[in-house]
Amino acid sequence: MNYYVGIDLGGTNIKGMIMNDQFQTVISRSSHTPYKQPPATTFSVIIDLIESMVISSTLNLLDVVGIGIGIPGLIDCRRNFVFNAANLGWIDVDAGSVIQEYFKKSVYTENDGNINVLGEMHFGAGIGAKNIILLTIGTGLGSGFILDGKLLHGASHVAAEAGHMVIESDGTQCSCGKFGCFESCCSGTALKRYARNFALENPGTLLLQYAGGDPKSITGEIIDKAFDAGDYAARQVIDVFTNKLSIGIVNLINLFNPEMIIISGGVSKSGDRILDPTRRLVESSLMHPIQHCNIVSGVLGTNAGVMGACMLVSENEQLVK
Repeated sequence: MNYYVGIDLGGTNIKGMIMNDQFQTVISRSSHTPYKQPPATTFSVIIDLIESMVISSTLNLLDVVGIGIGIPGLIDCRRNFVFNAANLGWIDVDAGSVIQEYFKKSVYTENDGNINVLGEMHFGAGIGAKNIILLTIGTGLGSGFILDGKLLHGASHVAAEAGHMVIESDGTQCSCGKFGCFESCCSGTALKRYARNFALENPGTLLLQYAGGDPKSITGEIIDKAFDAGDYAARQVIDVFTNKLSIGIVNLINLFNPEMIIISGGVSKSGDRILDPTRRLVESSLMHPIQHCNIVSGVLGTNAGVMGACMLVSENEQLVK
């Protein structure tokens, strides 16, 4: 039996998984990501994580056919090259050679949004769909596009950066330096920023009460709790957020005509509090009902990336054969 190793490299944690060629999970583990350390330090952690999984599962390394790695940033998957991974502090990094030389295995890299959408398409909410956009909404906003059953890469293999399309020209400055990016308007960071602002304007809000009076302590869970209790400020927060989210989604629907948009990441935990108004706003803004698109939550959670990274290995190995 052959085995695939999947790695999801995040800004906080590195998640690893080994699946067999029947796509059954053999083992999964995680390690802390070295915070803005040199790439060599992170590669060392990844190597240790892979070795620990192989040893603990008593596999023969000879049976591992390849290693897939998802990385947040601009990635040229053809040569495993990272142009820019801001959350990691990486600029122009060879992301494959060290691991490939250590294990003597093929290494395949992709943007983290791409491996997440691969995971959801093959194992989660997108099973059976061929035209999918996935939005991972957490600290930032990542994305992955499947068009006609294949990942969208673009001319330079850095396509699908939906988080940095501008939807509000005079909006908040994004981490990329531009103003009003989808990410700066519709990330978990933005959601908490809206909550702090509305809390300061409404001193009696439950947002402040649940946060112990400190606007900086407002979390997504607090927003949900206050929303469920009927708090005016919390409902305003969701209204602002879903309005901006729907603008970005309508733009994507007009451009790519997907059959499904999957919302994953931390913000997806709010569920229908965010999805229901977003669906209504999107439907009311479409040019024609023929553009209807299902907007759903991802179902794989933090496993989407590593499962997608395992599938990445499988797909590439089939191409090699």
